[in-house]
Amino acid sequence: MTEQEIRNLQPGPDMDILLEVELFGKVRGGVGRLGLVGNGRYYSYPRHLSRTWEGMGLVLEKVKTLHEDVFIEIDYEKGRWACYIWFGVIKKAEAFASEAPHAVAKAALLALRGGEQG
Repeated sequence: MTEQEIRNLQPGPDMDILLEVELFGKVRGGVGRLGLVGNGRYYSYPRHLSRTWEGMGLVLEKVKTLHEDVFIEIDYEKGRWACYIWFGVIKKAEAFASEAPHAVAKAALLALRGGEQG
């Protein structure tokens, strides 16, 4: 996926599946777009990683094992959440959304592809 496609993703099953596959190493399974397989077990549906605070916690735990710093804040002036993930000296991925889990999910996917692309 391109950077813009990731930024355009809305929270929901499609984004959750992408996170499960890219971040947690699960493989798409056989129940249409909602099928997942991983760790020797079958998952019929992805976890709500982009839609819930619990899912956001799972994403953050995994991201912190892969990258150096993660920072989340709310911008009250603009009414949005921001998530910044730094890796290396100056590389970073940043994303904004009206809900914190969605901002974290987008930033995690951007970080996995190597951060901002100029």
